[in-house]
Amino acid sequence: MEGKTKKRSFPDVYALLFVLCIIAMVATWIIPAGAFDRVAVGKLNKVVAGSFHYIKGIPQTPWDMLQCIYQAFLNSAPVIFMIFFCGAAIGMLEETKSMSTAFTVMARKLRGKEAISIGVIMISLGLGNAAGVFGNLGIALLPIGVLLARAIGGDNFLGFLIIYFGLMSGFAIGFANPGIVGFAQTLAEVPIFSGTPPRAAACVANILFLYYVTMRYYKKLKKDPTTSLNYEDGMTTEQYMGNSTSENTNGTEVQLSKRQLMIVTVFIIGVVACVALTIKLSWSSKQISAWFLGLAVVIGIISGFGANDIAKKFIKGCLPMVSASFVTGVASAVALILSQGKVMDTIVNALSMPLAQMGPVAGAGFMVIMNGLINILIPSGSGQAAVVMPLMVPMADLVGITRQVAVQAFQFGDGLTNLATPLNGPLMGCLAIAGVNFPKYFRWAIKYIVIEVLVAAVITMVLQSMGWTGL
Repeated sequence: MEGKTKKRSFPDVYALLFVLCIIAMVATWIIPAGAFDRVAVGKLNKVVAGSFHYIKGIPQTPWDMLQCIYQAFLNSAPVIFMIFFCGAAIGMLEETKSMSTAFTVMARKLRGKEAISIGVIMISLGLGNAAGVFGNLGIALLPIGVLLARAIGGDNFLGFLIIYFGLMSGFAIGFANPGIVGFAQTLAEVPIFSGTPPRAAACVANILFLYYVTMRYYKKLKKDPTTSLNYEDGMTTEQYMGNSTSENTNGTEVQLSKRQLMIVTVFIIGVVACVALTIKLSWSSKQISAWFLGLAVVIGIISGFGANDIAKKFIKGCLPMVSASFVTGVASAVALILSQGKVMDTIVNALSMPLAQMGPVAGAGFMVIMNGLINILIPSGSGQAAVVMPLMVPMADLVGITRQVAVQAFQFGDGLTNLATPLNGPLMGCLAIAGVNFPKYFRWAIKYIVIEVLVAAVITMVLQSMGWTGL
């Protein structure tokens, strides 16, 4: 009997994240524990540069690891419930096919102008998120992007690109984001939002680059549907691709009923109001979740559903979000394991040490790479700034790198690699909603991310060679 060779495949996203948790657990037994001294300055917990020292470790056992995963779910609860409630609102909306019908009608009117409509959406999201205004809304907006993508004959992953790449194209180099670049500049003791012109130019270039990447995917998809990241062997085109035709199966043109128009109008007003209130009142996941919970109930009432039907359809809308929610929870466990094992500071210190051996220009480029690697472990921009900037500033002074360049190197490294780390909960949640596993996405996206990071390193070295201070 002949043996069959097993087809090797990348691990599923849950398996991948669990393996990373195991690796982090093992690392706490191998890597010496260490810590920086920290001092409270206002609301900040700043790292004291040059204070790294070794301490007694707390190696994490398998039992500790499992408890960290549980704790990570608790820590991620606000985002997880936001995913559920946003999904429920979208599910309620689609029970009457209101949004998909509206997008089908819109696609008919925009036929031949898809590039313009995609460009308007992505550039608007990118410029808005350059100031961080859409930071918490990516998961909420993604299902809408998926519906739009399928209405213009695309797949779910195209919806992911339009929304998530649109948001991150500006957020990655957010020249007006007070929570990241403003925070980093405060820690570096340079004026907030100084040096804006080069950052704004880099931000716009990145938005246009990711728009090009999105359109390139869309054009290839239209030529050959099997290039879709949603495609699996044996699938028919209808199973993973939208239909750009605006006709019903009986040949009649799709029309939007008055009730559907009312439902879509209420939903759009609700989303716009949520965005406006998030910007004005600095809403968190808690307020956004509550808003979409109420919006789901209102849509159910307008749709003519009874109380029991609204409850059942609410749960039905939550079901597709289970995968995204679990991925978001597990993704945050790795950093927690490393932190509880007291090895996170040791890793950060080791990554920063080679800077002292480099000249200012090469060191500036390496800062980008180093911050990109640290971002894999600390996906939070403000959290990474609090750890990294107090280390980078004295090191930059020692090597001869200007503080403005150090801030830019941090921002490039932190922002651009958000598209590449499986520990980024929002990325993993959005991919789960789009129905694409992380390994498949990573193989597709890595070439573009590498281009972004390398170009960023070159820009940083050029700025350093010019002695850029941004003042």
